[in-house]
Amino acid sequence: MAGASYDACWLRYEPATEEQISSYRRLFSHAYVSDGAPELVAVREELRHGIGGVTGREPHVWHHPPQSVEAFLTIGLPDEMRPISETVDIAAVQGLNPDGYVIRSVTWEGIDCTVVTAPNDRGLVYGTFHLLRLLTTSEPVDDLDIVEEPANEERIINHWDNPFHRSVERGYAGPSIFDWESLPDRRERYVDYARLLASVGINGISVNNVNTKISAREGANEAVSQWAGWQLLESANLEKVAALASVFRRYGIRTYLSVNYAAPMLVGDLETADPLNSAVEQWWATKADEIYDLIPDFGGFVMKADSEGQTGPYDYGRDHAEGANVIARALAPHDGRVWWRAFVYSDHNDRAVQAYDTFEPLDGTFEDNVTVQVKNGPIDFQPREPISTLFGTMPETTLSCELQITQEYTGQGVHTSFLVPQWKEVLEFDTYADGEGTPVKDVLRSEPGQGIVGVGLVGEDPNWTGHYLAQANLYGFGRLAWDPDLMAETIVDEWIRGTFGHDPNVVKTLSWILLDSWGASIDYHTGGLGLMHLMYNGSAALENHYDPAPEEWPVYHGASAEEIGIDRTSTGSGYVEQYREPIAERYESVKTCPEELLLFFHRLPWDHELADGTTVVQRLYDNCHAGVEAVRSYRDAWKSLEGNVDDHRHRHIAERFDEQVVQAAKWCNVLCQFFYDHSDIPDKRERLEN
Repeated sequence: MAGASYDACWLRYEPATEEQISSYRRLFSHAYVSDGAPELVAVREELRHGIGGVTGREPHVWHHPPQSVEAFLTIGLPDEMRPISETVDIAAVQGLNPDGYVIRSVTWEGIDCTVVTAPNDRGLVYGTFHLLRLLTTSEPVDDLDIVEEPANEERIINHWDNPFHRSVERGYAGPSIFDWESLPDRRERYVDYARLLASVGINGISVNNVNTKISAREGANEAVSQWAGWQLLESANLEKVAALASVFRRYGIRTYLSVNYAAPMLVGDLETADPLNSAVEQWWATKADEIYDLIPDFGGFVMKADSEGQTGPYDYGRDHAEGANVIARALAPHDGRVWWRAFVYSDHNDRAVQAYDTFEPLDGTFEDNVTVQVKNGPIDFQPREPISTLFGTMPETTLSCELQITQEYTGQGVHTSFLVPQWKEVLEFDTYADGEGTPVKDVLRSEPGQGIVGVGLVGEDPNWTGHYLAQANLYGFGRLAWDPDLMAETIVDEWIRGTFGHDPNVVKTLSWILLDSWGASIDYHTGGLGLMHLMYNGSAALENHYDPAPEEWPVYHGASAEEIGIDRTSTGSGYVEQYREPIAERYESVKTCPEELLLFFHRLPWDHELADGTTVVQRLYDNCHAGVEAVRSYRDAWKSLEGNVDDHRHRHIAERFDEQVVQAAKWCNVLCQFFYDHSDIPDKRERLEN
């Protein structure tokens, strides 16, 4: 369980409210739990910790159904536990989708019994955490009848951690939690992390960075290769991976590796990585056999190829399907999967069009165990951007949606920006892939191997995420990946009660802050009309994506003396034509294009009037200032909670709000000055705050 030096996040298991605690003690002071699989060891430990914390009494865990008690909890597979097999429909339970579960209040031999059962041991883990979540949020549990199945078969966290170096790309919470030098020794920190992930339904983790920063054409420079992580495929290091996998396995989580496409050359000493070369195909097959001998439930590989200087099938005149399929064939006998990222771009007039141009012609040519991993938008995890066109146009290909949990462009480890509303917008977007009423969330959950992937954010900091409020994004990602239909308000309420308790003032205030925060982040980071990439980049050594620097990225905002925005209509880059109708028609017209994406799709005069008569430049000014004012109101509201939240967390969050106000004002001033300097119109805003 969580060590004293690390925060327990939403698994604090604080005492229940007085209204519920007597009921919980009556129902859960005794538990009868199967003990067959490794996952059941985790279940028993979690029950002791969770029920003990919520009720003040650890449950007595039995190896047989107790009959001298008033009530008990029973957890196990339906065909191995008498109280379950005699009170539930076994066939119905076994017919649930993988990882699904049932929680039901029944009576067995005159005793009140709460049943948690599932078709497999992983489902028992998820069902147990669901029950504990009900207790943590002080919900009534006397008459339960819950049937849950995950909407997405795959729910995966991608770490961008650099092995042996322990840095984390886009990580704002300290070094990597994975200490490869000490593995195969297993830290309790790994157990704590597995618990956090399993509690929100995550079932897969890729433990190293997909951005391997090395090209076969450049050779394996030692300094760079230390940063790359391809060495994890070497036999000696696979034992370290196996040790990690043994921890996550107890919580139903499969382990994946990000690998460099040039691995046959870097690890296997071949002279080529050509996917149509027989020696290359044999190398991948042999390496897969070696991995599965050590890690029988290994998930597979995450691949980034032919993008940002990394090697790939294009180096050999092959397409991405040929590149992915050779690896997929090696994994197929072991039920492994290739997660092939669609983030592929090079020199081009418009990055937005490239993923579609690259992958749509290949629809139907990928092996069944290849998942094409598509970022939510066509640019790069911007505060807001339109939905990738690939989600509605590749019906014969297994797809996943890649979201960024770590806040690369929304204030990193300093700013509060709750991203669940953004992700809801993405998942509920109607693609018209099968006519009206085909949202992204339905495209993703229709076939095995489809699902949702999140770029992780945890690090070695005691609070895991660098900012206590950023924990809400990890929690929210897992809950949405399991059930995209959940309301953002529901997710916020669960997280706050599990993390900060039930004080009504804390719940109300923090709910408002979190649910409002993404909109404010959009306003002061972009001006709110669809502009993007307004941040500082600089050299590779100084690049931070944190500070404002709109002058660095003219290709993304198109600002001139007369106009601003990018023409992506049929008269411009043509990106809008990649959507199905009626989406393409909606974005094509200035009159029907949503205001929040207007300058992404259209290049307009600064004095173009919006629907309410406000000019473009005026709206940009107004939105920037509104974002700053919103952050100031969050700071004041949080400070008013002093005494309602423990001193350590209150001070930590208050200091970050102080910094966020300063940084938001900086963004506002830089952007407004940029808009002012570029807009060559007579009615410039008279007041520009400093």
